[in-house]
Amino acid sequence: MTGSRRDGEEPGYHDPAYANQPPYGNYPPPTGPAPTQRLPQYSQYGYDPADPYAAGQYAPHEPAEPPPGEPKSPQWLWWVAAAAVLVVVGLVIALVISNSSRQQTVVAPAPAMPEPTASTTPRTTTTTSPSPRPVLPLPTTSAPTPTTTVSGQTETVTYDVSGDGRAISITYTDSGGLPQTEFNVMLPWSKQVDLPAPAQNAARISIINLGNQVSCTVSINGVTTEQHTGAGLTICAGLG
Repeated sequence: MTGSRRDGEEPGYHDPAYANQPPYGNYPPPTGPAPTQRLPQYSQYGYDPADPYAAGQYAPHEPAEPPPGEPKSPQWLWWVAAAAVLVVVGLVIALVISNSSRQQTVVAPAPAMPEPTASTTPRTTTTTSPSPRPVLPLPTTSAPTPTTTVSGQTETVTYDVSGDGRAISITYTDSGGLPQTEFNVMLPWSKQVDLPAPAQNAARISIINLGNQVSCTVSINGVTTEQHTGAGLTICAGLG
């Protein structure tokens, strides 16, 4: 019978909704206690860093890569530059050595040429004795005796003008040694002045007249030294 049960079994419960389904089997009897197992080690922060979902819903954010720096020059450029420098230094050393070897080449000096000896011929010096010159007698001429004048001495000078009518002007040397002029002078005319000796160097008179002739006379200490007659411009000087 379906309603029968075995000893030790729990009475079954049958739901009418599940009447068409086969009944569940009996549960197996409980087994013994499970063996003790060691739990995995947890992080001190409470989550496992190896677990991508331990820190939250998303995986931890990875740090961004640093921006690329300046491009580094390849090392082969440095090697090429060093090799070029070594080549240049070697060429310079080779040139210096070649130049020094050329300069050190000893050339035998050329034989010294004998110096030409100049032959000197003795010169014959001829001495000519001058012929004696004839001695001419000295001319016997009497030298003029100089006139000595005493400083401050004066001489009397007389100017005389003779003629008819009137002279336009008469110019003469006065006692001060300066020229003096008189106009519209009635003829005859006479003037006496004292001039420093010798007076003949300064005594002078000139007459301007139109038409008639006039005569002028210069006397020094009563001695006539100059006399002249003319028309128009008439000049008399003490030196004559």
